[in-house]
Amino acid sequence: MKVQLFLVFALLWYLPVSALTQSTPGIIAQIDVKAEIATALYTATATQAAEKQAADTKMQAQRKEIENLRAKISSGEAQLVTELTSAQEQYVAALAARDRAYAQEIAVFRAAIEDIAATPEGAAALARFNVGDETGALAALDDLRAARDAARKKRADIESAAEGRRIATLALEARNKGKMTTAQVISRYEEVTRLDPSVHWDWIELGRLYTAAGKLPDALRAAKAAGDTATNDRDLSAALAAMGNAQIAQGNLTVALASYRVFHAIIGRLAQSDPGNAGWQRDLSISHIKIGEVQFAQGDLPAALASYRASHAIFERLAQADPGNAGWQRNLSVSHNEMGDVQFEQGDLPAALTSYRASLVIDERLAQADPGNTGWQRGLSVSHQRMGNVQARQGDLPAALASYRASHTIFEQLAQSDPGNSEWQRDLSVSHEKMGDVQVVQRDLTAALTSYRASLAIRGRLAQSDPGNAGWQRDLSVSHKKMGDIQETQGDLTAALTSYQASYAVLERLVRTDPRNAEWQRDLIVSYVKLNDVTGDKAYIVQALNVALAMQKRGILAPSDAWIIDELQRRAGGL
Repeated sequence: MKVQLFLVFALLWYLPVSALTQSTPGIIAQIDVKAEIATALYTATATQAAEKQAADTKMQAQRKEIENLRAKISSGEAQLVTELTSAQEQYVAALAARDRAYAQEIAVFRAAIEDIAATPEGAAALARFNVGDETGALAALDDLRAARDAARKKRADIESAAEGRRIATLALEARNKGKMTTAQVISRYEEVTRLDPSVHWDWIELGRLYTAAGKLPDALRAAKAAGDTATNDRDLSAALAAMGNAQIAQGNLTVALASYRVFHAIIGRLAQSDPGNAGWQRDLSISHIKIGEVQFAQGDLPAALASYRASHAIFERLAQADPGNAGWQRNLSVSHNEMGDVQFEQGDLPAALTSYRASLVIDERLAQADPGNTGWQRGLSVSHQRMGNVQARQGDLPAALASYRASHTIFEQLAQSDPGNSEWQRDLSVSHEKMGDVQVVQRDLTAALTSYRASLAIRGRLAQSDPGNAGWQRDLSVSHKKMGDIQETQGDLTAALTSYQASYAVLERLVRTDPRNAEWQRDLIVSYVKLNDVTGDKAYIVQALNVALAMQKRGILAPSDAWIIDELQRRAGGL
């Protein structure tokens, strides 16, 4: 039995596939490439045609010997394979020596089949061809060619993407300097990711650009692709942060918080493993900020402040360790602003003003050092605006209006330089609104109405371009409400009612998507009150009271807003 098995394996090892296929169907053998090439040349139509012209006794004897060897091999005499191959080669060589035209023709054919047999797949196809399965062999070779074409195209795509990536990086820098629009850079990164979708950071950059353009579904898709192409924990944390950014912009706070917490956990482990790695420390600080943003939106101000302070402590260390690093300085400025926002909402205006001033000092220094850096310019505009918020709350209206106008000038320049940058368009709408707020208090209603209309026009376009962007929808609701306030003050109750109803319609949709969003719930209460003001229907007050009580029950009513319930109960008295 062992001897029989040995003979079988010997046959499998030495016989060409053309012989094996005839004698042992269904058995896959190792291919003798040299034997297959010799068989193909010997059985070629060119060889058959040439031998008719040069037939003589010697050639006929050679051919007869070859046929005898082929018959013996077919019956299982594997030791004769080498002898057969040599005989076929000698026959073709002798025929070529006699016929110059044949020699040239068979040389071309030889080159072709040697190229085909250079790979295992090609050799297998040649073996099929030699045993009479020409159709199957050609189909296999066509498939092989198609696969190689795809591989060659993929390689060319990857090489093109590498070149395109370098150019896109420069385009991104040009955008940061205000010399190229967001849409122009998006098209470049879209091409790069189409040619080579395997590079993680391309998706991160494209997602950021989509977010800036207000294309949130595309931003979320890019963030998921970044996660799929992540090769390490650092990459994965960046993808999670990007996903959270898109989710929070869509108003999905609960899901965004989950993404940010996983981001924080991953980067926390990395930062702990290497405390001296400034990049990981920066990422850890950003993870605190992102969590704080969700907590702030949910109305949990103490938790938000704690998160912002944790972020600030890290950025302060980084900035002190490297005062010349503009990035660290900008991050420190942002952390001052974030803390100031919470302090402002808590009613601690002196603390908020201190935080905002610290941010403004940094931003002024950065913007002056690099006037062409749009990031620094935007940061300065934001700081002016936040200073204006405190000044307005403190009653210093001239100072507040000056701050808002300083902010507006910068935002207007940015928005004009890149109309496709939705973030800058939104910033411009806010600056119009802020100036309008001060003008209302100053009783300059005509100027206020002009400011609010300019803001509403921008927000209407943004909200229409992306109905899923919860932030833009909320902005639109606020604009309608403020238009209604002026119309009500001017005595145009019909126009005011139309504006308030438009505001309510937007808010009602938002609240259904996320009942735990404290800001939206509070807006809804105000909307009910406004509808009551112009209609006199106290049923709106009851609805507002129910919302406030539900917020209190869920623990999302800020302590500073506790008076709302008392006021609504007073106004609802008698029902």
